[in-house]
Amino acid sequence: MRNSSGTYQKTGAGARDARMDNVRGILIMIVVIGHFLLPLERTRFVTGLIYAIYVFHMPCFMILSGYFAHSVYKDGHFKWGKTVQILWLYFVYESIVNITEGLVAGYIPLIPDYFHESGAPWYLMSLATYYLTIPVFDRFRKDPAQGFLTVAVMMLAVSFAKYVIHIGDLFSFDRTLTLLPFFYFGYYGTPGMLGRYLQSSGSRIMNVLAIGILLIVFFCTYDHFMKYHLVVYGADYTRYLPEMRPYLWALNLFWYVLAFMVSLGVTGLAPAMRLPCITSLGRRTLQIYILHRPIRDLMEYFGFYRGIDANHKLHVIFVLLLSVMLTLILGSRYLEGPFAKLRSVFDPLLEKYGGLW
Repeated sequence: MRNSSGTYQKTGAGARDARMDNVRGILIMIVVIGHFLLPLERTRFVTGLIYAIYVFHMPCFMILSGYFAHSVYKDGHFKWGKTVQILWLYFVYESIVNITEGLVAGYIPLIPDYFHESGAPWYLMSLATYYLTIPVFDRFRKDPAQGFLTVAVMMLAVSFAKYVIHIGDLFSFDRTLTLLPFFYFGYYGTPGMLGRYLQSSGSRIMNVLAIGILLIVFFCTYDHFMKYHLVVYGADYTRYLPEMRPYLWALNLFWYVLAFMVSLGVTGLAPAMRLPCITSLGRRTLQIYILHRPIRDLMEYFGFYRGIDANHKLHVIFVLLLSVMLTLILGSRYLEGPFAKLRSVFDPLLEKYGGLW
């Protein structure tokens, strides 16, 4: 059945939006590509690819995370089962990368630091934090205008708050604070609003602008944007040069606008029909997200990157293709069952106390 956003859905309880699955499938593939590019030497080609990815991929993921978080808080009741699941997966992920990152670094800490994280597991910590804030900000969801005004206020508040809040990666707070507006932009959205946007001329304009922005970032990052590159990581302002700090609030806002534009454009460009491989990847993003980073660390430890010359474009393209292949393998339905069991470890306890959903 075709819905208001032009996508085909199953009817009934298991209904899914093919377009949103396609967006998530494309994004998780980009996440894997980005992480596999990071260990490479920063040539013009590699740098352009990395910043074209990082300018929007996690903001867009956070928008989608907010969009699909509506059931966390309903009718005045916070359903905390999802938060427990996310924190459990964070604990598992952090425990794994403590070993694999330790191998690369030459030292494995006896006890993982679960309270400080700026590597891949940060997303889960931030997502759990956002879930816990929903009861505070849910009141603005009833009125779309009020909701998106709240997002605009968040953008301004975060851009200036980063001058005085400097706790870095404690509970991944630097990333959590920076990406907060993206999560609530998605949370305040509805399928009806998305459908009207996708059918409007504004969507087509945004699609073109998104492509233009990504091309500019790809071709100009190395020569013109390197001094500003930390903005795409949501970095603490203390990491910038002192002479840059007076106008960092404006730089942060400028990146917000670019990230929103590219995210909306990518969503509009995603096909509304089921696609081979891509649509199914969008349903299994968490297993890909958790499994790919330890594999990259092990490849780095065993010398894979010593054989890659970043100055040779064919070598970089090989890394891109390898990343895509790995994404498809990790998104296999054969891994879905074991991963579902991992996620559901606390389900009996949650069910007993009424926290399972």
